[in-house]
Amino acid sequence: MSDDNPSAGMDGYIFTDNVFAFEGAASVQVEEDFCKPWRVDFNRLDFYPFLKDDVAMCCSGVRLCFTTDSQQVALDLAACPEGTQLDLFANDELMEEATPDPGSQCVDFKPLPEGRKRINIWLPHGTEFQLRRLLVESGALIRRTQVTRKRWITYGSSITHARSGRTPSKIWPALVAHKLNLHLTTFGFGGNCQSEPMMGRLIRDLPADYITLKLGINSLGGALSARTFGPNVIGLVNIIREKHPTTPLALVSPIYSPPRETEKSGSGLSLQDMREIHKEIVDTCRRYGDCNIWYADGMKIFGEAELKYMPDELHPDADGQFALADNFVREVFGQFPDC
Repeated sequence: MSDDNPSAGMDGYIFTDNVFAFEGAASVQVEEDFCKPWRVDFNRLDFYPFLKDDVAMCCSGVRLCFTTDSQQVALDLAACPEGTQLDLFANDELMEEATPDPGSQCVDFKPLPEGRKRINIWLPHGTEFQLRRLLVESGALIRRTQVTRKRWITYGSSITHARSGRTPSKIWPALVAHKLNLHLTTFGFGGNCQSEPMMGRLIRDLPADYITLKLGINSLGGALSARTFGPNVIGLVNIIREKHPTTPLALVSPIYSPPRETEKSGSGLSLQDMREIHKEIVDTCRRYGDCNIWYADGMKIFGEAELKYMPDELHPDADGQFALADNFVREVFGQFPDC
C-alpha cells in the first residue's frame, strides 16, 4: 500500500497503520470493532501485573497522528469515559481543546485550515481511549506521518503521569517535548513506578535519543527497601544500557515533598536518602565507563520555591506543570551535550 492512500470517505474505515499511528504508545490492542493504545506491551500484559488494569490504559502523552488535506476530521469512539479530553494540533499549532460528553460516540472537530497538514490529537491523560474509526472528508488524502523528531522516553510516578494537567497537551512531559521539539513517550504510572525489570526491558527495546528516569517516590511505601532500592535502580539502568549503551540518560531524584524529606518511611528511606542514592549510582556508573549518564537533583526541578504549586505537598497542580517543565528543560536537558 502506498503512502498516499485516499480515504474511503466519511463512512469508510481508516483502520490501518499506513494511515495513522498512536505515537507515544508502547502497543495497540486491535479488536474487531475498535483499537486501543496501551503504555505497556498489550500482548504480554501478565508480565505487568500492577499496570494492566488502570494506569497503563490511560493515554498520558499518547497522540493520534496522521497527515491529511481534509478540513473536517471526526472520531468515532467505542467508549468515551467521563474526563475524556482531546487536544487537536495542526502543524504544531493548537486548533481545539475538545471535551466530549461522557458516552459520546462521535467527536466532530471544528473546521481545519486548507492544505496538507500534520495532525496530532493528544489523547486523554486520565482515561483510556477506544477508537472505532477516524473520519475525514470524502476523497481527502490521509497518510501516516513520518517521525522526524528526536525521541525522548521518560519513566516515573504519578508526578510524571501528571493527571492534574489541564488538558492532555498541558502535562509537563508534553510541555517539555513541545519546547524541545521532541517525540515523547511517557511511562508515568501513578503509584506504580518501582523500577521493575520489565519496564527496563520495555524502554530498552524502544528507539530513543534521550532517556530520563524519575524514580523514588513510589518506593517510599516499602515495596523497595533501603537494601533493595539502589540495586533495583542499578539493574534498571543496566537493562536499558543493553541496547542503549551511549544514549544520554538522566537519573532524576525525587522532587520536594515536605512530609517525606527527612522522615524514614516504610522503606526505611527518606527523600533525602534517595537523592544521595541517585547520586551514588550515577557516580558508580561513570567510574565503570558510562560517560553518558547524568544526575538531576529533583530539588532544583521542583523545590521549596514551587511549593505554592503543590496543594497536597506531593503533586504539582495545573500551573505547576509549566514550572516543572521549565525547570526540567534547564536541569535535565541542559546537561545533555547535544540538546
